[in-house]
Amino acid sequence: MSFHKVIDKRHHEVNAVIGCKAPSLYQTPDRLVCAMLAGILGGPASNSLLNKELREKRGWVYGIECSYTQYADSGVLAITFGCDKPNLDACLEAIRKILARLCEVPFTDTQLKAYRKQLLGQLAISSESGEAQCLSMGKSMLSWGEVLSSLETRKLLEAITPAQIQEMAQRLFAPDHLSSLIYL
Repeated sequence: MSFHKVIDKRHHEVNAVIGCKAPSLYQTPDRLVCAMLAGILGGPASNSLLNKELREKRGWVYGIECSYTQYADSGVLAITFGCDKPNLDACLEAIRKILARLCEVPFTDTQLKAYRKQLLGQLAISSESGEAQCLSMGKSMLSWGEVLSSLETRKLLEAITPAQIQEMAQRLFAPDHLSSLIYL
């Protein structure tokens, strides 16, 4: 069940969330494909699809990101951004086009290899934080009773194909699956 709600808070900037239901913590390999898709779409790097188009190229948003949160029985993929009110419609249309393109055109093997390399680099950097690593290992132990090595994680991510990314995009970004909440 999707919804679209706009609330006028009389702010000078718009804060928006576009989201959908996503794979749960226990839906492997879907959750790994979804995590990679979220990183490609709006991960922490400045070359994510949304950041490149809406912030770097157009200058329409203050910031934009895509997050994927996994729960035991479901998950949530959310695109969040802040922009000036006059840019809202252009931002929504640009996001719609990017999501549609992900559904219609698969990545090439070369493109996916570059995104995978970036994701693996981000995982390596995050592993330098002792606290983050302990939290991740604790979550793995509680959820699956084991902690995967870096090599095992790498192999799982390297097995993801362009077709899997496209199929996940088609499942998540169908117009009737997306919801939005916009604060004006």
